[in-house]
Amino acid sequence: MRIIGLTGKACTGKNVVAKKFEDKGYYVIDVDKLGHRALEENKTIIASTFGDVLDFDGNVDRKKLGNIVFGSKEKLKILEGITHPGIKKIIIDLIEKESNDRRRDIIINAALLERGKLDELCDCFIYVKSHFLVRYSRTKKRDNRKFVWFFKRNLSQRHIKISSIKRKKAVYIINNNKGIDEICRQVDNICDILKERSYN
Repeated sequence: MRIIGLTGKACTGKNVVAKKFEDKGYYVIDVDKLGHRALEENKTIIASTFGDVLDFDGNVDRKKLGNIVFGSKEKLKILEGITHPGIKKIIIDLIEKESNDRRRDIIINAALLERGKLDELCDCFIYVKSHFLVRYSRTKKRDNRKFVWFFKRNLSQRHIKISSIKRKKAVYIINNNKGIDEICRQVDNICDILKERSYN
C-alpha cells in the first residue's frame, strides 16, 4: 500500500483528478472536507480569534473567514495552527483503518500538503497544474470571485510548487488546461506507471 499526495494550487482541478483515481479503485482522503470539519470543531476559538466569521446558524462562514486570512500571511498561519494538527490526526487514523486492505493505494487530496506536514506521510506525489488565467476563469465561474480575491489566494499558495516536493520523492505531473479527456489520459498513464512499479 502506497500513500500518494495529490496537490496543486486553487482551481487546478484536483478534485476532478481525485475522482478519476477513485474510479480506478484508489482510496481518496479529501482533506478539504476534513478542513470543513476542523473549522466546525474549532469554531469557538476561530470566532474569538478572527471576530465575526459565523453565519446565522452559528457555523463558520468560510467566505468571510477566507476574506480575512487569505490577505494576511500571519492570520493564515494562525488559522492553520488551529486546524492542521486535528486534520493530520484524522488522516493518520483513516490510513491505519484502510491499511487492512493491502490492495488499495491511498491518495491524500490536499493543496496544503507541506504546510499541514502531510507530505511526511507520502511515498510519492501527483502535482496538478493549470495556467493562471485558466484557474481564474474556473474560480470566477464556480464561486463568482473577483480577480483581487483570486490574486491574493494565489499569493497565499505561492509555496505550492513542484520544486519543493521534488526534493523529497517522485512527482507525477498532470496538466489540466484542456478538459476531462486530457485528465483521463494522464491519470491512465500514471496508474500504469504505479502498477508497474508496484511489481518491481
